[in-house]
Amino acid sequence: MKELLSRILVGLFFGTLFIFSLLSPSPFLLSFLLIWLAVATKEFLNLLAKNGLKLNPYLFISLNLLFLLFSYFNLPPFYFSFLFFAIFLWALRQTPFSSDYFAFGLFTVFYLAFLPSHIFLLKRLVLTQKLSSGLLLFPIFFTWVNDTIAYGIGKAIGKKKLAEEISPKKTWEGFLSSVFLAIPFSFFYLKQFLPKIHPLFFILLSILLSILAQIGDLVESVFKREAKVKDTSQILLGHGGFLDRIDSLLFTIPAFYYFLVLIL
Repeated sequence: MKELLSRILVGLFFGTLFIFSLLSPSPFLLSFLLIWLAVATKEFLNLLAKNGLKLNPYLFISLNLLFLLFSYFNLPPFYFSFLFFAIFLWALRQTPFSSDYFAFGLFTVFYLAFLPSHIFLLKRLVLTQKLSSGLLLFPIFFTWVNDTIAYGIGKAIGKKKLAEEISPKKTWEGFLSSVFLAIPFSFFYLKQFLPKIHPLFFILLSILLSILAQIGDLVESVFKREAKVKDTSQILLGHGGFLDRIDSLLFTIPAFYYFLVLIL
């Protein structure tokens, strides 16, 4: 019970911090993300290093932050090709050349730059369409509720393992409970902001986001499992690292953005 309460309080704290940055002027949000993702990128590169793949932290932190700046200023796609060629040229210089350097270099930018950049896209969409800021906050609230349900019920009654080789504590009972119990939350939350949208879309979105939240958690767990570590770091004093706090959001925020683009 103490562990669950601690998890809830930590989720509330960082959720509040994230919400404050989202509702603040865009330069503040940019500064917040640059700092957070610089640390998260270093944590991810440390995981890769434990698995024998040492990517240059200065290069990839710089590339990820540069990608965020490109997204923030809404630059044309042409500018993003610079990042691709920078990674390719860096990979060519490795001796001997390994496709792993190039593949994981691209994945690092995709995982910790492209996916997070959707926060800017979501905020820009909400502002330009003059939508309620409540929609901007939905994926954060949803992910926190979904994660709390999965963890709490899984810990209480979970028996059948979801992916034991990747994340031993995850159970089918916790996962399915989070899928079904998150539906009424999504329905009543979104209904007030998007009254003209058919409720079926809210149900489908909720199921999709629940699945993606689990996938986001499991993707990070794969790397932690291979590196034989429980958390990406201990920077948050017993509650893991910066990457541990956003693993699910990396997938739910882009999905919600594309959902809004589709229905609008």
